[in-house]
Amino acid sequence: MHQSILITGASSGIGEACAVHLAHKGFRIYAAARRAEKLRELEGVAGGRITPVALDVTDEGSVEKAMAQIKDDGATLFGLVNNAGISVMGPIEDTPIDDWRRQYETNVFGLVRITQAVLPQMRAAGRGRIVNIGSVAGRIAAPFQGVYASSKHAVEGISDSLRRELEPLGLKVSLVRPGFINTPFGEQEQYELQKHVDAGGPYADALRAFKLWHAKGHPSAPGPNVVAEAVHAALTAERPHSRYTAPMSNAGSLALRNLLPSAITDRMLKRIFGLEGAGKNSTLGEKE
Repeated sequence: MHQSILITGASSGIGEACAVHLAHKGFRIYAAARRAEKLRELEGVAGGRITPVALDVTDEGSVEKAMAQIKDDGATLFGLVNNAGISVMGPIEDTPIDDWRRQYETNVFGLVRITQAVLPQMRAAGRGRIVNIGSVAGRIAAPFQGVYASSKHAVEGISDSLRRELEPLGLKVSLVRPGFINTPFGEQEQYELQKHVDAGGPYADALRAFKLWHAKGHPSAPGPNVVAEAVHAALTAERPHSRYTAPMSNAGSLALRNLLPSAITDRMLKRIFGLEGAGKNSTLGEKE
């Protein structure tokens, strides 16, 4: 029988690519999203090995219904890919607390909620894989990305603790860190940044410069299949890595971040993001 994998946030981008890639590799995929109708076109992929599931990770009742659907289908989950996520962008000072809550409800609490729902059957089976989709931002936090980056920092910590808790039970946990990926996710982030640019204020010049840099990232990046390949490796390797980077070209930046002092890293990033001449009215444009 095909091993069953639940993928959250599977209606587009990385989640959809993972569903298609893994189905073609022979897995039985439960592709989950808040609106199941957005997943219907996936049903015929790979000989019908993809089943749409309506699932909102922020809603306890929705999670219970999704788990009941999978159980009624006779499946025991071998894998969980925690991909559902959103990105709140903007200055920490100007981002309302409700937006922080919205960020964490999906990226952190939602991830924990679905993981808690899946773990009992994995423990009973004595085997299973959990793959959390983090981000390069979970280690290298850009300005105006603090809300999103902090949620991915949290996913890093959760993944480490969970991996160590589950290893004695025969379950394995990996974190996949995408960098820029050519998906619609970047469009949402650009919209978030533009809202703060339009609002003006002390960060406007720096925001405008950062937005210009950010706008080039996703369109010029590899497609989501590079992440799907990393997820496949995490699900199938006899000894999966604790962390995967996708694309691997980001591994150098992460290694440098681990080695360089923060002051040097800050100066390098300021130059990369185009913030050195952001203007005296920007807190990030003032002379040091």
